[in-house]
Amino acid sequence: MDGMMMSENLRLFVAVARQLSFVEAARRLGIPTSTVSRRVALLEESLGTRLLQRTSRRVGLTLEGARLLERAGPLLDQLGEVLDQTMDREEEPAGRLRMTAPVTSGAQRIAPLLFSFMARHPRVDVELLLTNSKVDLVEEGFDIAFRVGPILDAELVARRLWSIESVFVASPRFVQDVLKGRTLLTREELQDVPAVLSQPQGVWRLRRRDGRVEEVRPRDVRVTVNDPRVALAAAQEGLGVVSGIREMVEQQGTALVSLTVKGHTLEPRDVFAVYPSRRQLSTRARRVLDWVMKHGSTAPSAKQRATRAHE
Repeated sequence: MDGMMMSENLRLFVAVARQLSFVEAARRLGIPTSTVSRRVALLEESLGTRLLQRTSRRVGLTLEGARLLERAGPLLDQLGEVLDQTMDREEEPAGRLRMTAPVTSGAQRIAPLLFSFMARHPRVDVELLLTNSKVDLVEEGFDIAFRVGPILDAELVARRLWSIESVFVASPRFVQDVLKGRTLLTREELQDVPAVLSQPQGVWRLRRRDGRVEEVRPRDVRVTVNDPRVALAAAQEGLGVVSGIREMVEQQGTALVSLTVKGHTLEPRDVFAVYPSRRQLSTRARRVLDWVMKHGSTAPSAKQRATRAHE
């Protein structure tokens, strides 16, 4: 099998693997189901391994198929984007972009990047929805969403942007009255102290020095809220220990005291730009995504911006 046919068969396999359906993949690609089935079978034959488990009711991935999808899927997505960018590299982006992002990181980091992009491309208009809820990008017509990982939806293409560092903090009064002045806690002590949660799953993920990740589920949860700013406000009132985004904690000055957990650090959380795998990105969407990926990792923190403003 030549390289071109192998690449095309691989593209068809990825489409089937993402939909877990030959019929749905064929419908979206606009080719007969029999063609998709035959070409995937040829790919399996050339690789000498079964990639898909087929029954009369469903299609599933074998271990080899899952590994191939994990490695080949993002590469094919990136190749498609490179080819698209080559075809329209001279085209000036224009039109409306609909995007969604978390409330805090959207306001503090993503929005400034979008505004700087718009300043360079005056024909682009932006509609940005800030929400901590996950919206259906296809149903509601969004071009791109910015989300905190992990991204588990196989229908979405995910591009990693940067990591968010978090720290444990509490109010000075809480440290004095409840922790008896201690700022170094064991994992077991952390589990038992009053807590403020800004994660709906109700766990803190800690990374050990050997790299392993452990989950701590607080037993005494005083407040649960989906906005990290409100969670920090609750901690300032002495209601418990909270995991706060480092940039936001730095803005609070002495209103909060940093805590450490012996032998552990909070696991950083990755931020991704995601978009539907079934939809071809427009020129403006690709350009803004490239802009955010290029400039986002070097964007100044809120503390750095405040410092510069007073210089």
